This record gives sequence, structure tokens and C-alpha cells, in this order.
Amino acid sequence: MGRRMLKMAVGWAGGSAAAGGGWPLRRGCEALGLAILLMAGGCGGIPLDADAPAGFDLGGQWVLNAAQSDPPPDIRSIQDRADRAFAQGRAGRARGGVFSFVAQDFPVLKSKSMVIEQDRDSMGIRYDTGAYRDVSWGERKRGLWKVSAGWFEGDLVILSKAKDARAQETMRLAQDGQSLEVLVEVESEGQTLAAKRAFERVPAQR
Repeated sequence: MGRRMLKMAVGWAGGSAAAGGGWPLRRGCEALGLAILLMAGGCGGIPLDADAPAGFDLGGQWVLNAAQSDPPPDIRSIQDRADRAFAQGRAGRARGGVFSFVAQDFPVLKSKSMVIEQDRDSMGIRYDTGAYRDVSWGERKRGLWKVSAGWFEGDLVILSKAKDARAQETMRLAQDGQSLEVLVEVESEGQTLAAKRAFERVPAQR
């Protein structure tokens, strides 16, 4: 049986100026060096593979490596900056719009540990915050988001699109399978929030 390929349409904005504050808030298109953003080139389709690469298994418990991670988003700071931008006519919405709910929609941004169960068609993630997320390879609806998930150049990529926002999560497993980087980028109304969370696998008890 051949590999299952999924053609996902992706459009991304770009920019270069990073705003101040603890969590990166970028305006326009700054690509973080993510291959998928560079390949997408703004709007177009990229192939996401529905079959995991050999050895790509996220199953198990993971704990945050705080020294290698960005801090959780400061929602109050994000809202205050959005209010100022709105008052100055530089943003279309006060209170930060989708960014006000970013930690709720992407719980990995605040989690210090997580437990993942992965099978051939999906994975479930239980976070220490109490949140639970189910990710299926392919396309599905998740609340206000249309979500596409699959593999691209060895990384698990989850693309989410809502009416006024786009998001990309890239899960990059180290070659030894013991370290995991989760890169999150959310774009809305010309501004982009970006963060990296690094995790270490907890050895299974024998």
C-alpha cells in the first residue's frame, strides 16, 4: 500500500519587526526558519503525508525543558498592546482578538508536562493543565478552526485556519527520540505570535 498524501492549501503572512515583551509578537511575515513556511511562499499547496515516518513515535510522558523554552504568553500584556494598537488605528480589534484565547486553543503554550498516546491515525494529548486534545491525521473541524495534520520533511505539522486567523504547530522529534520541540505560530490581522516549547521524554518505568 502506497503512502497516503494529503494536499493542504496554506497561506501565510510575513514580516520582520518583533515587538517588545516576553512573548514574541511580530507584525507582518517573519518565518522562524520553519521549512514549511518557506516552502509555502505565501499561498499554495504543500503535501502533508498521512503516514508517520519510521521511528516517529510521540507516545509517552513529556516534561518541559524550561531553559530551552519561551515563557508562556502574557495574555494581559497581549491585550494591552492590542488595545493600544486599536486606539491608534493599527489593529482592527481591541482586547487582542484570537490572541486572547491562544493559550486555551493551544494548551502546549502553558503546559509543563503532557502525556501523548499515538496510533496509526491520530494522537491524544493530555496536558497537566487539565486540557485534552485529539489530533487526527488529515482534515477535521476543531471548534472555530479547520485543522489539517500530517508530516512534512520529517516533522509533524498541524495547520489550523479560522475566519480571521491562521496557526501552525510544528512538532520536531530529535533523532534519538528523547527530545521534542513544539513550534507554535499564530497569525491574525497582520500580527503574529510565535513561541517554542521544548520537552524531554520521561523514561518509561519498568
